Formats: sequence, C-alpha cells, structure tokens
Amino acid sequence: MRRKFVRDSLGFAISQYVVRALSTLRGLLAARLLGPAGYGDWNAIMLLMDYGTNAHSCTLAGLDQAVPARIVDGDEARLAAVKRAGLFNIMLVSGLFAASCLVYFGRTHGQVREAWGLGGVAVMLGCAVLITLSYYHHTLLRSHGNMAAVSGWFMLQGTIGVLLGLGAIPWLGKWALLWGWLLGTLVATISVVWRGRAVVPLVPAPSRDSLALLAIGLPIFIYSTSNFVMRSLDRVIILKFLGTEALGLYGLAVMAMGFLLTLPDAIAFVLYPQLLKRFRAAGNDPAAIRDQVHRAMRALSLIVPALCALAYLAADDAISLLLPRFIDGVPALRILCFSAAGLSLANLGSVVQMSLGRQLRLVPVAIGMTALGATLDLVAVYTGHGIRGVAWATFLTYAVNSTILVVLTERALGASFLGTVAFLVRLFLPLAVAIPLAYLFERFLPGYGPSVPIRLLRLVVSAAGWLAIYALVASPLARGFGLRGVVREVIALVRLRGPGRAADD
Repeated sequence: MRRKFVRDSLGFAISQYVVRALSTLRGLLAARLLGPAGYGDWNAIMLLMDYGTNAHSCTLAGLDQAVPARIVDGDEARLAAVKRAGLFNIMLVSGLFAASCLVYFGRTHGQVREAWGLGGVAVMLGCAVLITLSYYHHTLLRSHGNMAAVSGWFMLQGTIGVLLGLGAIPWLGKWALLWGWLLGTLVATISVVWRGRAVVPLVPAPSRDSLALLAIGLPIFIYSTSNFVMRSLDRVIILKFLGTEALGLYGLAVMAMGFLLTLPDAIAFVLYPQLLKRFRAAGNDPAAIRDQVHRAMRALSLIVPALCALAYLAADDAISLLLPRFIDGVPALRILCFSAAGLSLANLGSVVQMSLGRQLRLVPVAIGMTALGATLDLVAVYTGHGIRGVAWATFLTYAVNSTILVVLTERALGASFLGTVAFLVRLFLPLAVAIPLAYLFERFLPGYGPSVPIRLLRLVVSAAGWLAIYALVASPLARGFGLRGVVREVIALVRLRGPGRAADD
C-alpha cells in the first residue's frame, strides 16, 4: 500500500509539475506579450471557466464516496448503476450551466463580455463541458487505481493547450490562449474516454442513485463550493473594484501559488480514495488511517515552506528580468507564495474529514472562512492597500482555515487536546521559521544592482544559505518520519518500472 501510494503520488506529482511548469511558461510569455491588461482579460475568463467546472462537484463528491465503497463490497450491478446515474447528473448540470451563462451574458455587458464577446464565452463553455466530462472519468479511474490515465489527461491538455496557445499569440493575441486551451482539452478528453472505456460508462441512466449521489455529495459540495469561492474571491473582488490591469498583476501571484500547490494537490488527490478504502475495510476505524495521514501532513509541512521560500527569494529578480511591466505585482506574489504552505494542510485536512464521513463539519468552516476572506479583502480594497492588501488578507484567511482543519482532523483521529496542540505546533513551526528567515536573506543580503550576473549570484547565495539554515532547524522535525525509506522506495520503483514500463497495481 505504501509503495503504491508513493508511486501514484510521485507519478501524478511529476505530471502535474510538467503541466504547471508549461502553464507557468505560458503565463510568463503571455504576460510579456499581452501586458497587465491583456493578461487580466485572460484571468477573468479563466475565473468564469473555474466556476463552470466547479458546478458539477456535488455529483463527483457523491461518486468519490459511493464508488470505492461498492468496489470494496464487490457489487458489480450497483457499481454500474451508480456510475451511470453520476453521468446523467453531470450532463444535466453541465447543460444547465452552459445555457444559463449564454442567457446571462447575452443580456448583460460586464468586463468579461466586453473583453471576449459572446463568442469567447461560448468557447469557454465548451472547455468547461469537456473538462467536466473528463473529471467524471478522473473520479472513476482514480477509484479503480488507474492514476496513469488521469496523469495522461493533464499532460495532454497542458502540453497541447500551452504550446498551441503560445505559438499562435503573434497572430491571434489573447484569443490564442483560449483556442489552444479548447483544442488541448478536446484531445485530452478523447484520450481519457478511450483509456477509461473498460470501467467508465458513456451511456447515462437516471435512477434512485441520481438523487442519492446528490444527497451524499451535498455537504461536500457546499464545502467545496464555499472553499472554491474563498480561494477565488480575491480575484473576483480585484476584477470588480480594481479592474483587469490589477487582476493581471495579481494573476502572476496566483500562478505562482498554483505551481507551489502542485505537490500538496497531488498527494491529496491520490490519498483520498486510498483513505476511503482503508477506512471502509477496517470497519470504519479512524485509527486505520492515522499513520498515513500524519506522514502526509508532516511531509507537506516540511517541504512546501521550503519551496515557498525559494519562490519568495527569486520573485523580485525573476519579474524584473522577465516581466518588468509587472514589477508592481511582486509584493503580492511574495505574500501568496507562503499562502500555499497554509492551504496545503487545509486541503489534506478536508480530505480526511470527507474520508471519515464528517463532511457536515466542513460546511460551517468553509462558509465562515469565505465570510472572513471577503471581509478582509474588502477592507484591503476600501482602505487603499490594493492587491498587496488583498494578498495579506488571503494569507491570513488560509492560515486560519488550515489551523481549524488540522484541529478537526486530529480530534477526529482520536488525538487528545494536548496532542492536537503539539501536532499543530509541529506542523506550523517550519513555516514560522521559513517566513522570517526568507525575509532576512532578502532584506539584508548585499548584491542589489543593475548587473544581471551579480543579481543571479546573490539569488544563488541567498537560496543556498537559506536552505542550509532551514535544514538545520527543521531536521529534528523530520526524525521518525521515514524519509530515507520513502527515497529508497522511489528509487526501487524507478528501477523496477524503467522508462515506459506500465505500472502494476
């Protein structure tokens, strides 16, 4: 089980890093070619696409719960029925969302409509529908243990979408990004449909399971929707009150944070169905998943702050050299880099709650955090602190959210109050060390100036020095984690599989 988890997490994380690296490259080149305002237009329509693909999460949450359980039970007839019922729900909700958007944007004229017109909205909706169908396949394939097909979808969509989008920018401008994304999504969707043909039905069939999936997934849907709103509200408020140019500057920070969340997202994505199966097989005993959850959380608490700090140290030099027109977005970028560290623990905590069937506890947390984020964001805007203030508001919201979800997770796994406090301190101590240490290196290390070689040397020295001190401080927290064993398993898997060799379960 541990080897499979390492293999699946590593494979998915690698594919995600490749895709997000390409997406980051696309973002950097698009930002350089389009400028803050044009890049803000792209971020605006991507916001709409994100909301479209989130509309189906109620059914997918229900499938996440029902499919692994019926696989464990060995009931093939009921398993097939719930899959087809899920597809019916997905198609119905996607159709309603697309129709509602066309009606809304056909009758109103906001910043998205002015930037892209109704044709751009229609292309975006086509992407959203294809992505929704792909997510349905991802859910079922992940439950059946086929992470290779899921990773392949992300690789195809990201690679084709990025390369086509970037290649056509000189001729199509910002539209190249949208058409590239549509074609990449189409090819990736065809691929995942073909690879999932043995376990993923393509003929919908409404049944009692259709309503059952909605009932099972409703608490998770409320949580995931509120959580998504919390994670996107900063961009919505910036678009509404500060305009597309400010959104373009802030978009670089969001892009960097998304890249830093690659590893945490991959671990949570792979871990969720495994926790469900292990919990079910152990007779719903939380102790059966405690060690696996603790290892994952401890790993993220050590690794992600280090990645965030390196991004923080590189931010000013990278933006001034590559995107000088975006230099005003550097403060927000630096702040959101560390926001990723807090959010990574929150995501994993929510997965544990859902695995234990405690979805309802997530609802008030998500609603409360959304309200907190909205309040802090609006205060930042109305007090004139701009995108930097919004970034600080986002960081504080994510930190509070992570703290609450880690506490809920520990209590659900049977930890005492003192044990919960001790584990919480252990998880956040690396971040508490990483932030001031990065600030000190950035603030007081000499070497600023117009010379590019000197600035690069300064970056290398600051990164190496920071890592050396951080490793010294954090090494006691890594004891007993089994890091060497994980590394040995990764090396063994690479040797066993070799290039191009299929993974066995």
